[in-house]
Amino acid sequence: MTAAPSNRIGELLAERFASSPVITWIDVSGEYSAGLDEIVGVLGAGAYDVVVHRVEGNELGIKTRVYADLDDPVRDRRRRHLVYRTGERPSRPDNWLLDLEAGYGVFTADTAAILVHELGLTDRDVDPVVERHSFAFAVPGRIAAVRARLADVDPTLPPKDLAAKVLAFLSAEVLGLEGKDSHRLQDIVTALFVDYADDDDTGYQALADADLTDFLWSGCADIYGYRTDSPSVAGLVTWLFDQAWQQWPEARNPARIDFERLRDGRQYDQLFRYLARTAERDLNIADRLRDADHALDQLAATNVFPVVDEAVIGRLAAAIHRRELAPDAVREILAKRRTTTWFIDQQHSYAALEAAAECLTRIEAFLPVMADATDGVRSYAASWAPIDGAYRSFRNYFATAETELPTELADKVEKQYLLKYQRPLAAAWQEQVDALSEWAVPGVEPLRGFAAHDLPAKAKTLVVISDAFRYEVGLELAQRVNRENDWFDATVEPRLAPLPSLTFAGMATMLPHSRLSLHGESVRADGASTSGLPARNALWAKVHATAIDFDEVMSMSPADRNALWQSNDALVVYHDTIDKAGHKAPHQVPDACATAVGDLLRIIKSFGSGKMRASRVLVTADHGFLYQRSDLEPTEYLSETPQGEVVAFGRRHVIGDGLKDQAAFRTWTPQALGYDSGDEVQIPRGLHRLRKQGAGYQYVHGGASLQEVVVPLVTLIRGRNSAVSKVTVDVNVSTPTITTSTVMVTLLQRDPVQGKTRGRELVIGVYAPDGALLSGERTVDVASEAQDIRDRGRTVELVLNEEAERYNGQVITIRAEERINGQTTPYQSTTATLQRGFGGFNDAF
Repeated sequence: MTAAPSNRIGELLAERFASSPVITWIDVSGEYSAGLDEIVGVLGAGAYDVVVHRVEGNELGIKTRVYADLDDPVRDRRRRHLVYRTGERPSRPDNWLLDLEAGYGVFTADTAAILVHELGLTDRDVDPVVERHSFAFAVPGRIAAVRARLADVDPTLPPKDLAAKVLAFLSAEVLGLEGKDSHRLQDIVTALFVDYADDDDTGYQALADADLTDFLWSGCADIYGYRTDSPSVAGLVTWLFDQAWQQWPEARNPARIDFERLRDGRQYDQLFRYLARTAERDLNIADRLRDADHALDQLAATNVFPVVDEAVIGRLAAAIHRRELAPDAVREILAKRRTTTWFIDQQHSYAALEAAAECLTRIEAFLPVMADATDGVRSYAASWAPIDGAYRSFRNYFATAETELPTELADKVEKQYLLKYQRPLAAAWQEQVDALSEWAVPGVEPLRGFAAHDLPAKAKTLVVISDAFRYEVGLELAQRVNRENDWFDATVEPRLAPLPSLTFAGMATMLPHSRLSLHGESVRADGASTSGLPARNALWAKVHATAIDFDEVMSMSPADRNALWQSNDALVVYHDTIDKAGHKAPHQVPDACATAVGDLLRIIKSFGSGKMRASRVLVTADHGFLYQRSDLEPTEYLSETPQGEVVAFGRRHVIGDGLKDQAAFRTWTPQALGYDSGDEVQIPRGLHRLRKQGAGYQYVHGGASLQEVVVPLVTLIRGRNSAVSKVTVDVNVSTPTITTSTVMVTLLQRDPVQGKTRGRELVIGVYAPDGALLSGERTVDVASEAQDIRDRGRTVELVLNEEAERYNGQVITIRAEERINGQTTPYQSTTATLQRGFGGFNDAF
């Protein structure tokens, strides 16, 4: 052993002399004998007058002199006695200095003693622990780091607990962890889990080299309940996830709290995902799920393994197919899954199932009863268009589902939509169309009145005309605006598109005009062409408006866009996403509709903010469309062909002169359609298509079905006062006295999320009177759309941690804080009395 410097030894002795007038220094090897005078000189320069007694067979004389001085009433209080002996200590019967050693203490200048001194732990009875791990303390800077951590430790802590604290602090330093509480087991274990996920055992090996693994595993046994003859990091991972899967039959509360902290902490997301997938494979969870009959509600509340979502999706799909679950029940299950780790990985699958349940339920309630054409349009706008929306949404999400959904469910939705909804609706509406002498529905504004009646206003107006933006897509846009946009209130009204329900006709009728004439597949307004952006722009100029393409205006700089906006009374933006996709690749129509809604939300935000701050926005369309994913039956094509001078025809329309009346068609004169002159039009009755070469029969328009001719006028008005509000949530506990290790918190959402009423993201926890957190924290998204208040309640289970033991018998607080943009603010709280027995926790970590 290398002798320590004299000043170091002097500091150690001075520290001991501060509490004792006599010290017996046992220097077995005698390595400090030659330098003893130097060491005493260091002490003499300080506060003490040290008398050195070298043991050289003179024990009795030393005792006599020491005791005589100690008994002298006028002795110098600075005087200290250093009894220095070399060699091994005599056995107890032969040790004449035993009374001095026992009464005043023994000093050794070995490595452990020096370490104990430098740690500030002299006379704290932790020398054996420090000596055992002296190799770990030899790393430069480590002693100072551990001593800094010890500064906040209770000075009255018993030696056993203090020794455990030292080892916990040392473990954190060995692993390179920073922070005041980084010595706690959760941080130690998390660091080892990170290494495990990286296939790196460097951290664990460092603990082993420091002889700290026994301490680690004893802590896992005492705190978590993880007991095994062969502990390992991999084994701890498997055990922890197995306990979570089995609802914690053997684990102690801290294991569950730390598991949930790891699962719910956003910074641990990737780590938890890796560990869960690894444990899922090791525990054969997929096989166990197949072999056991888990209830859907039970599985829906489980947040441990990703394979659970596949099981929930499978059972949910089967229940929807069997018509065992109403949409509200499906949404309740989705609300449970939405707060889980794995929901985002399956969100399209869940959305497809929600849409399927909505679509099938609405179809079951569908009755195509119409008193007249007006009633038909109003019923479609109010009640039936959402069926088209649910079907479209199902088709969109079914195509992008992360888990393969049963084809049986898709087939059922398809058949019900076509046979129980689309066809009966078309048949009932055709009766109303046949009763019309002209293409006009009383009480429903025609699209041709847009420029004259809908557009004029005192406010500058942004107009977006989106090709094929049918009514149900307009409903979705309005819902999104009301839910997500703080500036505008959105309403939707139906408008009647012209026949044929094609782009050239719909776009023309919205332009400022006095007269319209139909010439094949083109329309002239007051004798001028309406085809193409330049021609339309010339006509819009009559009302001080400018027409521009969506892509062009969105590619402008904010300054250029603002200049364009300020120089016009209205800006008319033409947008074409749905129709372009429909004619090119019909199966992409559902996705194109979602894209279109996103596009329009972007332009609304662009013009509604900044310098422009548009106060009025109108969104409408030239026509709608019919869409189905499946192939058409042969009977859905017309066997008849148009007769007469056919100028143009498509799958849903014929334009010409002298067209012959046939039972399969409804023939319209240009005047009956609202044109002043031009060609005749024939529309196939019902849903029938004309055969025409090429693809495109799944997505069609041009005819007179409600889906083709009822288009939305979405009006966005900036409110003078913000109408945005959030749901009210009542926070309560199930009992005023807590007698178990869990706290059941009930959350009652007073009002549903709808329109401008938004949800809240709450962080729930149990707190002591001094603010200490006594449980794990749970983040809950309170945003139910259920209309029945009984369906808007939920229960959150919080697990008490080891700190709770200190507050037994006291009133504690269950607090809900709202998280907004990453920051939490107090929202609501309630109290309860903690009254339970605790088994105690090992708090070293």
